Amino acid sequence: MNITKTENKGIVTLKLEGWLDTLSATELGETVAAIETAASIVLDFDAVEYMSSAGLRQVIFAHKTAKELGAAFSVINVNQEVMSIFRMTNIDKKIKISAK
Repeated sequence: MNITKTENKGIVTLKLEGWLDTLSATELGETVAAIETAASIVLDFDAVEYMSSAGLRQVIFAHKTAKELGAAFSVINVNQEVMSIFRMTNIDKKIKISAK
């Protein structure tokens, strides 16, 4: 998994590429935990091919971190396979998620 972090006017975007699985979920968690201030945190899933339950936990952790910072949170560019995971777990009802 590759994670590219950009910041623009308080919007922190984490562009993820590859598989968000048990091996890579820790890296996402560490990247999110390092965010000290933000008006908004965006996870860009445009290049995410697969997400495991460990990855799902890190998305929830990122949402919680955003709330603690008083920041907006969203997940964008989600493919249909990953979107089905969000729907099955009803996470799409609690987090702003948009499909490709």
